[in-house]
Amino acid sequence: MSWGARIQEIRKTLNLTQAEFAEKLRISQAHVSKIEKDQISPSELLLSYICCNFHVSRKWLDTGQGEMFISPERILKNQMARFGEQAFLNAISNILDERGLTVTAARSAHRADTGDPVLDRMVNTLYDLWAVGDEKLKHWAEVQFNRAFPDDITEIIQKKQKENLGHTPVG
Repeated sequence: MSWGARIQEIRKTLNLTQAEFAEKLRISQAHVSKIEKDQISPSELLLSYICCNFHVSRKWLDTGQGEMFISPERILKNQMARFGEQAFLNAISNILDERGLTVTAARSAHRADTGDPVLDRMVNTLYDLWAVGDEKLKHWAEVQFNRAFPDDITEIIQKKQKENLGHTPVG
């Protein structure tokens, strides 16, 4: 397959007319037509511009082998390598915050692992409930928590912790 045929395939896959494709590339429609008919070869700069603007794989554009487009995952990985992991993750977090979205992958980083399945379930349920961010749910959880653990119970727990602290074996 020729350069022209591959460029035409990109354009058609993107559902663009020659005029629309040319406008996005800042070249004339006649220039696109000549390239697609293999009357002229695309410049190196134009090939790079096509790859950059339409996320086309340079390998595919050069040879016709592999995937035509670079996957969104690959694009994000390239950007992370370019800007650094922390800056990239901060940017993603800011974008998600702007849209009111949360990252569910972060959920696993905050999972309780005490070795006690009952305690883990209680802590994880409370964490998940709070992480949802719904103020009504938070208020409900706070009311339920205060009902389950009134101040006198909290005081008893703190007293027992102090007593146990004094009897902890050393070594």
